[in-house]
Amino acid sequence: MNVDLLERVRQHIAHHPDRFCAAQWAFARNAEQVLRDGASPEEFRCCIAGHVLLHHGTLSERTLLREGGFHTGGGVWTRAARAASISAEQGRELFFPSQWDRPFKQKYYLCSAEEEPDLAVSYLDYFLKKHGPSGRPHSQTETDRTARRPAQAPESAENRPRSPRTAA
Repeated sequence: MNVDLLERVRQHIAHHPDRFCAAQWAFARNAEQVLRDGASPEEFRCCIAGHVLLHHGTLSERTLLREGGFHTGGGVWTRAARAASISAEQGRELFFPSQWDRPFKQKYYLCSAEEEPDLAVSYLDYFLKKHGPSGRPHSQTETDRTARRPAQAPESAENRPRSPRTAA
């Protein structure tokens, strides 16, 4: 297991929650222009698997938008599992909130979009403790949550990108 990579992903989500969305492989407000015209992604966000591929250097935001538009039988998440050096079973568990252990799965289906990043950080902590090497030092999840960027006004519901909570 590439603990360093998963820890970097955990830290990034903790410090940049606006770049996380569990329900989509990848999203950008201007995805069509990015893919058609080569524009820079605006308001880019992605799931845990997407962050793994970005931080591993496997895919760029643009490529992730192109390849992650819809669930295609495993392309994105299986590549992310390989990048993180975890088994396919562990990849399904980590990358699909519908496969998270209790109580995380239940919390996911009840949480707001603003709560998703903190829940993902907590699940990454749990996952690393469950599957990682023994003796892994406890990460500073609470410190991460309070040390992130200065508070910003939350996006209004009508401006926030959302999709039905499927297996992504």
